[in-house]
Amino acid sequence: MELVYIPGAATAVPALLSNDLQIVAGSAATTLQAASQGAKLVIFGTFGPTPYILFTRPEIKTPAQLKGATIGISRTGSSDYYALRRALQKLGLAPDRDVKIVTSGDASVRWSALDKNLIQATLTSASTMLRRPIQANPLVELIKLGIEDHGSALVTTREFMTSPVQTVDRFVRAFVEAIALGRTNNRISKSVFARNLRESNEAYLDFLQRVYVLGSIPKVPLYPPEILRNFISDLGEESPKVRALSVAEILDNSLIRRLDEDGFIDRLYHQKREGS
Repeated sequence: MELVYIPGAATAVPALLSNDLQIVAGSAATTLQAASQGAKLVIFGTFGPTPYILFTRPEIKTPAQLKGATIGISRTGSSDYYALRRALQKLGLAPDRDVKIVTSGDASVRWSALDKNLIQATLTSASTMLRRPIQANPLVELIKLGIEDHGSALVTTREFMTSPVQTVDRFVRAFVEAIALGRTNNRISKSVFARNLRESNEAYLDFLQRVYVLGSIPKVPLYPPEILRNFISDLGEESPKVRALSVAEILDNSLIRRLDEDGFIDRLYHQKREGS
């Protein structure tokens, strides 16, 4: 099986449906939208929750001070859009009434807008702050609020999921083995980041290892049904077809669950501790 990079879920899903690709790491929201149009797609794993942080201008130090603020997101209907709305509600703020949510582009553009006070807050990861340091206040980490996004999912077609099963099974085994290697061998993990991101900043590589590999990607990468249910509810506000979807027809955690239940995943970590 060949691994290739396809920029953007909008490109990856058509490639999956045309059988140019068999498995993609894609957006759960885009997968649901395609499924609502009749595409037979299956989510069968996760890369974990996106470590979103709500950053604000330095003068905004409490959630109450966000009232009347403009908050930038990548685009309406994106993962960060719905994650932000859930976070605001948790913080006691009404989206669209207490704050204004605007489309502001990718993370680097939003960071610049925050610096220039064109927006007063944005939802992104601390990696942006490390790459483009400005004066900003990390108001709250969404995971600590109990809000998990899981926007990046392992996706395939229903046909490929069931035939040939052994191919997907081998992929899943390789996936959990790679996770185990990344979580137990910092040197190898950081070298992969360095090579693929063309990055040499040791502090940034340490951050990626700590936040993404150790703090986000789960040891047992089952996609949480409740998170998918949230996506269906969010997207269903605008699309009755998405609202009609069920978690059961989109999600199949059986391959990863089987590896967990038979001890395969635990043995990977035992082997690493034993140095084999």
